Amino acid sequence: MNTVRATRSASFDTLVASGEAHLNEMLKLGTTTVEIKTGYGLNTETENKLLQVIFALAEKHPMTIIPTYLGAHTKPTEYASNQEYLRSIFEEGLPSAYAIYQQSELKSRNRPFFVDIFVEKGVFSVADMEAYFTVASQHDLKLKAHVDQFEHLGAVPIAVQMGAISVDHLEATPTEDLDILAQSNTIGVMLPTVNFNLGLTAFGNARHLIDAEGILALATDFNPGSSPTLSLPMVMAIACRYQRLLPSEALNACTINAAAAIGMIDHVGSIEVGKQADFLLLNTTDYRSMIVEFGRNFVEQVYIKGNLVWNTSS
Repeated sequence: MNTVRATRSASFDTLVASGEAHLNEMLKLGTTTVEIKTGYGLNTETENKLLQVIFALAEKHPMTIIPTYLGAHTKPTEYASNQEYLRSIFEEGLPSAYAIYQQSELKSRNRPFFVDIFVEKGVFSVADMEAYFTVASQHDLKLKAHVDQFEHLGAVPIAVQMGAISVDHLEATPTEDLDILAQSNTIGVMLPTVNFNLGLTAFGNARHLIDAEGILALATDFNPGSSPTLSLPMVMAIACRYQRLLPSEALNACTINAAAAIGMIDHVGSIEVGKQADFLLLNTTDYRSMIVEFGRNFVEQVYIKGNLVWNTSS
């Protein structure tokens, strides 16, 4: 809530400048495509401001940016109950967010737009998620959910059934739910730097999801509260050590599978004819170095759409 208060009081220009600075650091570390979520406004006015910030960044920054509306991050203090706040999202938040997206340049470029909800004990329930997804689907919005971060509530099967493109966190997801996820087209997005930062030892069972032939993506979950890192190489390093991934599996989870998790698999995530030629040049003879030698940046040059956008000598 401290971040919410700061976000509400921050000017549009301040938020754009902050976002641009973070994106520049991510670019130096090799990220070329990023999903940016709202969620620190928790009222229609500020959530809309955050969407406008995301759209402004998408216009001025070379990185490919995908927006997600996370109005249902938690209940703000001015509402008496989760249901009262959700009603405000259904009546104002979602329709307003969709209208802003419809008028944006990203819409004209056919970039996807997602909605997300945090399903957790003391936050929003599985039933809340079902209601949220139902209303979002009526506005033709694509679905995501934060699930099983601290406790297993049974959200994964419902999210899969309702057509979510991804479910994020999965630290407390049991193997039977991971098996359901693996049999679907929904991507499991795991965020190993969260528990690493929180000093916890229970990481999502990425090894089981891969072995069950599921689709695993990895992400930073960069945010001020639980994962203050901009480094995907660090994410991969932790995943290999604590979640028993091979370096090739970790790289796959940060590229082609991550592209699938944001509806961009036809445009980014691999070097193929017809895609937009995003690639890195690394100062190493073996890509695994950037995972094995954690804490060092091996990125020498970054190309987006075939154009050099950053190099170590600039």
